Amino acid sequence: MIIELDETEQVIAKHLAGRRHNNNRERGVVDRQMGPQSSVATDLNGIGAEMVFAKIFNVYPDLGDRPGKEDGTTSKGSTYDVKTTKYKNGRLLAVLNKRKEDCEFYVLMIGEFPRYTITGYASAKELLSGKYIDDLGYGKGHAMKQTEPAFVRFKDIGIR
Repeated sequence: MIIELDETEQVIAKHLAGRRHNNNRERGVVDRQMGPQSSVATDLNGIGAEMVFAKIFNVYPDLGDRPGKEDGTTSKGSTYDVKTTKYKNGRLLAVLNKRKEDCEFYVLMIGEFPRYTITGYASAKELLSGKYIDDLGYGKGHAMKQTEPAFVRFKDIGIR
């Protein structure tokens, strides 16, 4: 399923990405992006993917600009963190200092602003278990392949 943010959603995402970027740098939050893209582009891609996930699952996106442990809460009360990559075979990533208590599951979205495909998810317990630590060229982190049994593909559970 490919979802594209409409024009108004794109304006909101750009505004939020700028605010989050500036506020995080002012607060001394370390930018831990993995890749050659600018941190502003990373923030825009992240908020865009978060908004698409919220749109798909009919939940209100987090429009705040504060650093947080989770990106939102599902209608059933589960907390999630959305991760995005432009690579079709990209991995579900999390930095090493993430804790299992920070959120309940991690979602992988593939695409670039403003168009994303919802791919799958893994529980925090699985992703942060220590089984998936790898160095993809930017330091060690949690990096689960989409082919791992613990990675649940949305299309396999009827969400396209």
